[in-house]
Amino acid sequence: MRYSRAVQRVAQCRIATAVRFAVGACALLCAAERAAASDERARSLAAGCRSCHQPRQSAIPALDSLSRQALAGKLRAYRDGRAAGTIMRQLSKGYSDEEIDAIAEQFVQRARR
Repeated sequence: MRYSRAVQRVAQCRIATAVRFAVGACALLCAAERAAASDERARSLAAGCRSCHQPRQSAIPALDSLSRQALAGKLRAYRDGRAAGTIMRQLSKGYSDEEIDAIAEQFVQRARR
């Protein structure tokens, strides 16, 4: 069966629209997966901090009450050698700025709960 050019053109437009929709949906799913993986990494990094920094009376300060900026600033100060500390200078040297921001965000989110 032979279709007119107009019918063929409409079919091509519908196929192109469906392909664009599928590509967009895949991009959104990939972005969501990356965000979930990033969030999981941030939770893992913050859990390492929480192993010592518990919200109880201790010589080791709790971190839940600090603001995002204060916690990130302290971690960067330890990392960059601008703050004295026992083990924090060594531990913080392995963190990038993005990881420090993610750790601080995790503590702020936990404090909100």
